[in-house]
Amino acid sequence: MLFDANTRLIKVIATIALLYVLYKEFTNQVFEAVIGFSLIILLYFVLLWARETWLSGVKYAVISLLILAIELILNDVYGITDAALLWPLVWILATVYDKYKYLSSILALLTIVVFICISRPVTFTAPLILVGLFIVVLIRKIWKNAYRMKELHLQEINKAHQELKEAHAELQEATMNSMKYAALEERIRLAREIHDGLGHQLTSLIIQLQALEIMLPDEPKKASEVTTQLLQIARQAMAEVRFSVREWSSDEMGLGIIALKGLVSQIQGRSPIKFNFVQESKISEWPNETSIVLYRTLQESLTNILRHSNATSVTIHLQEVNDEIILKVSDNGDYVNEVPLKAGFGLNGMIERCQQHGGTCTFTSAKPHGLCIEITLPIEKRSHHDIHNP
Repeated sequence: MLFDANTRLIKVIATIALLYVLYKEFTNQVFEAVIGFSLIILLYFVLLWARETWLSGVKYAVISLLILAIELILNDVYGITDAALLWPLVWILATVYDKYKYLSSILALLTIVVFICISRPVTFTAPLILVGLFIVVLIRKIWKNAYRMKELHLQEINKAHQELKEAHAELQEATMNSMKYAALEERIRLAREIHDGLGHQLTSLIIQLQALEIMLPDEPKKASEVTTQLLQIARQAMAEVRFSVREWSSDEMGLGIIALKGLVSQIQGRSPIKFNFVQESKISEWPNETSIVLYRTLQESLTNILRHSNATSVTIHLQEVNDEIILKVSDNGDYVNEVPLKAGFGLNGMIERCQQHGGTCTFTSAKPHGLCIEITLPIEKRSHHDIHNP
């Protein structure tokens, strides 16, 4: 907008200057000469104020040649040697250089030649100044276009950055929803196990307690044996309760380890591969960003195994050591150390994601064959209570 305002101001100043030159310098000429100079001024008005969409290279060439032709006619017929009205033409041709490079240069050169031909006395100072004017206007035009391109590029970068931020936020939200779904599915699975396992044992315990009540008066010895069985059932039920409580309390936010387990359970449900999730240490609550990185990298690891490994079993090891989370995913697939690992978009994405959060992601061969992916992430902040190893 600033450049547009400046351009309009320059056009107004140029128009006033042309009218002033016509009135001051050429009104004392013969009538035919005044008509010729007026026609030149009119042609300049067309160049200055016509819409850019209307003007074209051909029209610039025709109008410029008409101006030069009138100047030559006035010089030849009336002996007029004042070429002051050629100066604006050099300026105008320089302003359209970016659109019509060769045409603008040729017409400007032709204008300078005509200027030399009709000017008296002959001097090279004015033509050099004309060349300098063309170069100065051209440099200003180039700088103006560069500034516009810079502003446009900056706007595009800002727009792309905003779109990237929105896409990242949407991706984070989608990941969070996926993790919540996985955690919910894992909780439903645990609830089902409690219902099926603990419910069955409690039912059996109730039935045998009812039988024990009948046996006590008549068969005290057999009742003692039944009591032992009942204690065993009760201990099994208690073990089920403790395991389930540990599973439920492993992640109070529902976005950490329970989401990882839920992801493994989801994939296990649609794959013949046997998955084994091993928690090797106490686990603390993780920040959402850390949980998302672990979830996404585990998801990509398991997806890569399903697509390329031909594995029959996968083991996931998770532990916290020295304020770091270590996640290892090992399979018994086809990969052997002799074959160079070609990291595609997914594996490279895992590496970059871990590095962005101050961690690492490495790939080694498993024995005797298969791939081991080890992800290490720092724990940004720990909760006040840890979850004991099951």
